[in-house]
Amino acid sequence: MPEAKPTLEQLSEQFRQAELAGDPWKQGIALNNLGSYYKDQRDFPYAVKYLSKALEFFTALDDNEKKATVLINLGGTFLDAKDHGKALEQFAMALGTYTSLNHPFGQGMALNNMGGVHLTLHQHEDARNQFIMAASFFRSAKAAPWEGQALENQAAAEAGMGDWEGAVQSYGRALEIWQHQENQERQALIMNRLASIHSSRGDRRRALDLHARALALAHKARNVALSAATRTSMARLYFEVDNLNAARAEFQAALISYEELGDKRGQATALLHLGKIDIATGHDMVMTAAKMFREAGDTASEQSALEILPAQDEPEAQKTEKPA
Repeated sequence: MPEAKPTLEQLSEQFRQAELAGDPWKQGIALNNLGSYYKDQRDFPYAVKYLSKALEFFTALDDNEKKATVLINLGGTFLDAKDHGKALEQFAMALGTYTSLNHPFGQGMALNNMGGVHLTLHQHEDARNQFIMAASFFRSAKAAPWEGQALENQAAAEAGMGDWEGAVQSYGRALEIWQHQENQERQALIMNRLASIHSSRGDRRRALDLHARALALAHKARNVALSAATRTSMARLYFEVDNLNAARAEFQAALISYEELGDKRGQATALLHLGKIDIATGHDMVMTAAKMFREAGDTASEQSALEILPAQDEPEAQKTEKPA
């Protein structure tokens, strides 16, 4: 189980003890922790207040590494508050501080965060360039998981630019890292994203293959939510290519998983598509029956069959037979 986070009372006591001891470094640490607490509570004014005080302490102490840490936290607070301009300012200052320390991991983190802001603002080219640099710094720091995340972010920016080949290559490099790290969930997520790209470009066979591989990995990782999401994506593709039996099977399996998770939205999505499949299958059967009635000269039964269908599903030929 994850370790319980300190309470507000504990953090306040930490600051009080540091203040009584007259230790400015420990006061800075306590103020940073208080700011992080309020950030998690989404009380942004208080978070900024305490983090700014922590920044003052570490600036006075000339502790640039702790100063950069606080700047990252401040940037994250402004980002959560959707003040993108101030978030970028804090991350840029953190980058400058980490650069002065020749701290590649910190530089990568600051650039990755800056790229995230630009990605949120749909400034994809700026985001891509910053993710490229972030991945390079993480590589220098031998921080493979962080490099993998930066590459995924780079791929997202490239996809936003319409650079599909670049996105596929970046996701491929990230996939290699996660395979080496034996992280099955990250591999599955990337395969699903690659499948989406191939599907949007008309290569549904490749997309289905990637989704199938992702599903196998999600099962191995025992990630029910990821399995359900993957099955839903597969089912949609099967529906698009009129493989209704396969689509029905995947939606039904996804529905069971969503019910297990208590995911109402997922259940509704699966049920809606299952309904569409039944309508699609029924439409074909009814249209065949109507045609056979017409060929047999039984126009009354033909009309009764067509009345089963929604109005928009009536064939154009039938509509034109109605009097103006």
